[in-house]
Amino acid sequence: MSAGLEGCRVLVVEDEILVSMLVEDILTDIGCSVVGPVPRLEAAIETAQTAEIDIALLDVNLAGARVFPVADILAARGLPFIFMSGYGESALEEGHKGRPVLEKPFNPEAIEEKLREVLGR
Repeated sequence: MSAGLEGCRVLVVEDEILVSMLVEDILTDIGCSVVGPVPRLEAAIETAQTAEIDIALLDVNLAGARVFPVADILAARGLPFIFMSGYGESALEEGHKGRPVLEKPFNPEAIEEKLREVLGR
């Protein structure tokens, strides 16, 4: 477990099952509580509107759909989020440039470090 992140509720929006399982394992190992993973845009939009979370990890590309409507909902709710993409910040649309990005492939330390950075823990 990682001091400062225990009990942190993390929404995981990821369509690739192996990636979502890896992220879920990493989050659980550092003491976070995982909400999801949510693999499709429609379900992610519904979840983003109502879920009690502290932060979200959002895969930019969900089976060909872009995740930005989910990011917009979270931003409107004042909830922090981190994009996940193999293309880095270049994958972000204009309204989200400058937001935190976790580049794929990533390691457990990168996820923990980015969570701490964004949450200020």
